[in-house]
Amino acid sequence: MIEWRRGGWTGSLNKRVRQEVREHMRTNSAAQRCRYPWSLRLLKSFFADRSFLQFVAIYIGIAAIVALLEIVIPRYVPELLPQWTRSGPPGADIKVLLTNVASYLITAQVGVLGVIAIAIGLVTLIAQREDAGTDVKVYYHESFAVEVVASSLALLFVLIAQLLWPLQFLLHRFGEGTELQIFKLFLTAVHMGWLLVNLSGLAHFITTTFRFVQKSAREQLRERYTANVVQPVEMTRQLRLKLYEMAGSDLIETDATGGRGTRQDDLVVTFGFDWGKPDDVELEKSFVRPAVVHDVRVRWVRWVATRWWRRCLANPSGGRNSRVGGLAADKPLLVFTPQLDEPLRGKVAWCWRRGGVPLTRFERWVVEWSFRFRKASDEA
Repeated sequence: MIEWRRGGWTGSLNKRVRQEVREHMRTNSAAQRCRYPWSLRLLKSFFADRSFLQFVAIYIGIAAIVALLEIVIPRYVPELLPQWTRSGPPGADIKVLLTNVASYLITAQVGVLGVIAIAIGLVTLIAQREDAGTDVKVYYHESFAVEVVASSLALLFVLIAQLLWPLQFLLHRFGEGTELQIFKLFLTAVHMGWLLVNLSGLAHFITTTFRFVQKSAREQLRERYTANVVQPVEMTRQLRLKLYEMAGSDLIETDATGGRGTRQDDLVVTFGFDWGKPDDVELEKSFVRPAVVHDVRVRWVRWVATRWWRRCLANPSGGRNSRVGGLAADKPLLVFTPQLDEPLRGKVAWCWRRGGVPLTRFERWVVEWSFRFRKASDEA
């Protein structure tokens, strides 16, 4: 029997799979030998495959919070503000300092982008001469090339925009905010910290580039890429499909006999299989854009299926199915037709039954919330 408690209180399929993959990678000696060092994992968590727009959006969120604090703190707890940051002497020196720091940061960030552009051009030239297209893919991933560029462009965009401090200007325009420079100092510290992280990413990028141009080092890069990326992704894909297909086989809690002692074999629940035209549609949905089942909260579905089973046992005359032959003959049948990561288009009856009693409105609502759909990727 599959232990769905490892998927959390909802029995999330994805969470269950992630735990299995993590445990395997933790005990696999080959994977441990090629594991990224902690410093690289920390750097990777910052970039995390984020795009230019995502970096900008995160910063806008931080700037909005700071602007809100600039409204609230001076109004309710002004004693928390350091008076030495006030505009005018000596605060005028702080305003000049902020302007100079911003210009230095912009210059440094432009220099980072220039170094990255030269390095990428060099690697592309080497790859074309040696027909190493696959290695280039590994290089882009291992060097954080795309992420560093996105982060650097986002920081450059932010630094230029913040030369005028637009949010603070709007606050002062409407009579809010304060003349103290503490909030601008905080955002400047964020800019400096962001630049330091980008420089750390640049250092890793240059190190990886120097290694890539050496044929002997490419094998190590490929091995590390396979152990840290390819193998976990493939394991996750295979395990998700297997657990999803097997979920129906032990979905019903076997001790829920309803006092009649009926065997679990009197019921069929399936995931990812279509038994033909349904008799009774329980749930259907119109997908204007292609979507896929991304996750399933299996423990919630188990709770619904167990309740449904008990009612089928209590009403045996309504629990027979004469339209399905083979193993499913004369059994109530509850079917969840979507296959994992397979695009669904148009109007789809994705939960239906043959025989048995209908699901209640609340049970249908729980099942609908248990299946998590998301937009299908372009590759799907």
